[in-house]
Amino acid sequence: MGEFLVWTLFAVVFAGAAVAMGREAWRVHGVRRRGIRTTGIVVGIRETTDGDGDAQLYPQVRYALPGGREVVGEGGAHALRSPLSEGDTVELLYRPEDPERIMLVAYDRHMNIWVYGGLSLVLGALALLWTLSAIISLP
Repeated sequence: MGEFLVWTLFAVVFAGAAVAMGREAWRVHGVRRRGIRTTGIVVGIRETTDGDGDAQLYPQVRYALPGGREVVGEGGAHALRSPLSEGDTVELLYRPEDPERIMLVAYDRHMNIWVYGGLSLVLGALALLWTLSAIISLP
């Protein structure tokens, strides 16, 4: 029974990771296909750390929506150092229903649907493998 629980735990964890990666792939795909392209100005760099203590830098960009309202959106994380500084002009994509979540055209190349989609499939396959292993381990 202990072996069953271990395999089941692996399956649940990897299935959750597969779903998370799939959602991110879908979000990136939506922004790239239906996002509105505009330019903005970097107004700051938010710094946090990841689980290992490594710096994560998020460029904050101010830009105007078609109605004239200004929004500050946040780009993807860059480790170690940001290639951007305050005052830099950048091209970005945003979705009208969520304008604060942006993709910086020249800098967020790592946000690739093929990477997220591929990871989602690999993690899903591992979850399926561990689910089958859990079922086989039952007496």
